[in-house]
Amino acid sequence: MTDKQELQSFLTDQDTLMAAWTLPNDGVLTDAERKQAMANFAAYCKRRDINFSDVGREVGTPRGSTIRELVIYKFRENADQQIRVLNAWVEQHARREAAKLDGDFVDIRTATQIRAIAQLVLENGTMGLAVGPSGIGKTRCAMAFKANTPGAIFVTVKHGAYAPTGLIRLIARELGFRKPVSSSANRITQFERILDELRGSNRLLFIDEAHKLNDDAIEVLREIHDDTGCPILLLATKDLRDRVERTAQPDAGQIHSRFDVIRDVVQGHSAESGGKKYFTIEQIRKLYEKPPIRLAADAAAYLLDVANLLGWGSLRRCRVLVMNGARRARKRQSLSEDDVVTIAADDLAHVDSLLRPGAADQELIRQQRSAVATA
Repeated sequence: MTDKQELQSFLTDQDTLMAAWTLPNDGVLTDAERKQAMANFAAYCKRRDINFSDVGREVGTPRGSTIRELVIYKFRENADQQIRVLNAWVEQHARREAAKLDGDFVDIRTATQIRAIAQLVLENGTMGLAVGPSGIGKTRCAMAFKANTPGAIFVTVKHGAYAPTGLIRLIARELGFRKPVSSSANRITQFERILDELRGSNRLLFIDEAHKLNDDAIEVLREIHDDTGCPILLLATKDLRDRVERTAQPDAGQIHSRFDVIRDVVQGHSAESGGKKYFTIEQIRKLYEKPPIRLAADAAAYLLDVANLLGWGSLRRCRVLVMNGARRARKRQSLSEDDVVTIAADDLAHVDSLLRPGAADQELIRQQRSAVATA
């Protein structure tokens, strides 16, 4: 088997279904196959308290009303195609749920930092900038804070929203404004509606992936802050901090003056600075050692090295390695999905080498595996 074939087989594992019913890929289904698949689908949704309408919105078609007919074995034209779609959704949902190994962020440094910065911005009614590399949990920690902060708004900058118009559209959508209000007398723009809605409310506005914004879009945020008094916290990589610092000189622009709070979440913990590790082995185990998954000592040490390569994927990369490392360990030990499985560093390194075939990555993986073997 070639590396490409092994990667495809490893990542898909279509021969081992987690939750879906086994159905032929083509041809007409028998009545028994239809009923078995739909009974399995209905039982899966019931166990997880999933509404049929929510499934319909996720798959597009069939919709909720059609799904309700299918689960009572009312099969119309195109039923076989719809049943295959729902059966595939069960498998996709089960794998997605199995992949949720992000853990509890309460005790990791990112959560402490984000909470402190957000609280400072909120209490002082100002604009702030929280900087940190990708993959250390900034987004999830901010969303956790937002969930416990009445009225807080969370916006993620996406493609097409880097400039003022796109950013305004994103914020308006989050506030429930779809289109400008028009009448024969006047026309209220989305921006004006945003200002009217937020003015005097003191609602905290999170802007995630803020390093993607251009300078004009940042000025829009400044206008929102100045007009409404709402505190605003931008979450970004160091690219935005560098841009901000370049404007600190009086003749180089005014972006720097827009922020009263600028904090580096990982300050003093980067490899370049020689600081201590950002994550600890105890935190790694708390994040990823969830039943039925256990980490061998060398696996925990391997993940610790990966997590502390700030800017190289960090926790996000760890999650992918654990998810797929567990699948490899189960195959190696002939275990089912429900059995307790212990992941070894070899499992993680094997997955890592498949997912990152570049020469530089391969050498780094080799060094990490060697380091934990001799530790």
